[in-house]
Amino acid sequence: MGRRNHGSAALDVALVPVAATSGVNSQPLYFGPEDRPLFGWLHASAAASRPALGLVICNPFGNEAICAHRSLRHLAERAADAGIPALRFDYDGTGDSAGHDFDPNRLSAWLASIGLAADTLRELTGIERLCFFGIRLGAALATLVASARKDVAGLATLAPVVDGKSYVRELRMLRRAMDSKRNVTRDVDSEVLESAGFALSAPTQASLSAIDLRRLERRPAPRVLILDRAELPGRDDWALHLRGQGANVHRTSARGYTEMMLDSHESIVPEEIIDTAVTWLIDIAGDPTPIGAEGHDFGLSAAAAKTKGVSRRRAAVPHSSPDPVLGEAPQVAIEELAVHFGDLPKLFGIVSAPTAGARRARRPTKAVMLLNSGAVHRVGPNRLYVALARHLSRLGHVVLRMDIAGIGDSAPRPGEPENIVYTRQALQDVRSAIEYLQRDWGAAEVRAVGLCSGAYHAFKAAVAQMPLSGVILINPLTFFWREGMSLKYPEYRIADDVSRYRSNMLSLASWRKLLSGRVDLLEVVQVLGRRVRALALKPVRAAARLVKMPLSEDLPTELLKIASAAIDVQFVFAAADPGLELLRNQGGRTAQRLRSRGQLHVESIADADHTFTDLATRALLAAVLARRLHAPSDPAASASPSRP
Repeated sequence: MGRRNHGSAALDVALVPVAATSGVNSQPLYFGPEDRPLFGWLHASAAASRPALGLVICNPFGNEAICAHRSLRHLAERAADAGIPALRFDYDGTGDSAGHDFDPNRLSAWLASIGLAADTLRELTGIERLCFFGIRLGAALATLVASARKDVAGLATLAPVVDGKSYVRELRMLRRAMDSKRNVTRDVDSEVLESAGFALSAPTQASLSAIDLRRLERRPAPRVLILDRAELPGRDDWALHLRGQGANVHRTSARGYTEMMLDSHESIVPEEIIDTAVTWLIDIAGDPTPIGAEGHDFGLSAAAAKTKGVSRRRAAVPHSSPDPVLGEAPQVAIEELAVHFGDLPKLFGIVSAPTAGARRARRPTKAVMLLNSGAVHRVGPNRLYVALARHLSRLGHVVLRMDIAGIGDSAPRPGEPENIVYTRQALQDVRSAIEYLQRDWGAAEVRAVGLCSGAYHAFKAAVAQMPLSGVILINPLTFFWREGMSLKYPEYRIADDVSRYRSNMLSLASWRKLLSGRVDLLEVVQVLGRRVRALALKPVRAAARLVKMPLSEDLPTELLKIASAAIDVQFVFAAADPGLELLRNQGGRTAQRLRSRGQLHVESIADADHTFTDLATRALLAAVLARRLHAPSDPAASASPSRP
């Protein structure tokens, strides 16, 4: 690329140690077609002995894949520590791989992705026998692929989708439940099924509905593990069908599925599930029984033969079919690189950038950091960050979507737990990212963008007057976080409740609810008490600022500090999000003055929820960010679709 090595040069030729499991090395890699790359992680034991079995891990669909990301990393590391190399990866159009939800032939592309992952694992490790592990829809996909191969010794499934028609019906029910909770009304005839932020086109729904594992003519593997959810056992019919085909089926239940599928910041790694799966894998690895002759003879496919040197960590991302979130993308070639940067622990991220020639034509380089939203890894809620990164890179930006320490695929600091969302050390990670973009990409301008906790970290980086030209803060829920802060009455909850009380003052139904005793009066008193206390302190704090008295946890002081460093500040709120009320309450007149001077900008997006679950609202958010980042000096860039 005519530039210094990006990240650790050792990544190009060797595996990188993973702190979580001392005997395991891991490597991020692109594989598959050069013009349509898949992204994954190879986990292998540091021991030199040749492994007897390899594990291909197949994600569930959509938001379930985001929730399970951390747990599947732990599974891969545990398997590798037991001497079984594991490849976890993203299907075509999902996660960090090329493409999006609305590309054609999704089911065929996903099945091909699994086949390529299996071939790549064999090529990189020299193993001859494979085992697949799949969760939910991933279990169904793994079964379909395994039943057509000859090198599969075992299939492990967790809460498998056996009947695709029932699964699609379940997704529709989930959408209706979420819509009802948010008072959203949709066109019942819509061909697109949006469920928890991910979309299935009508053809994809039809192809998934046709799946029925009980009708497969070939067994997927000689040995099959079916792990049921302890609180929701599955049906017996698929296990009976497999046994009728001569498979050795072990069916059991295990605890931990529900906790694994909580939101990423609450998700708990299911140790019982992982223990059961790894014990079963070890047993298969030591079993000399031949695999059998059914299925196709899968030597390395022609596509896999092209994956020599997959560890080079570079891939061109082609233009795919129009993405409803972004519309038609500008015809600019971009590339993506998986990188490690910073000091120990090494941080992980993916850079999306115009190709070298396009960058030279657009100097000076402008860079953007996308900071984790909660504990969601770098793809962002609803895969929002992937869409934004690729869109902005086509507009000429270098975009780093990164995992802070302990989140996603960045190891935690020594002695610290993983999955901690709010941490003071996150500022060190932001600084490392800025230095990396300046040093390795020649970035003349760097902007930080984040949603929720990512907005908080971007804001604090601006307060620390790091070398940022601007920050875009999307739905922050707090401006001051202290370890041990109460989660029952956090700042955003108080702001949200006060706003709701204000809007319900003239509602007869609300008064009836109050008088009938269906409202927790103690809670109302506590919320209003905290609000009154905050109002009473406002003039005291204002007087202190006038006499230059230092104040802690004072938003006006911090906003003025950012303004003095000439760092542009853009807030973007879902119209009903409590962060907007929080900014009004805590920012007060200082925020108003900075807005009038053009030093602070606020935009709101109607009908959006906190993570912009709906496609239409993500499209509006993408337009706001692209306008602000692509032409920040243009006065039109600060015009709002709605001024709160």
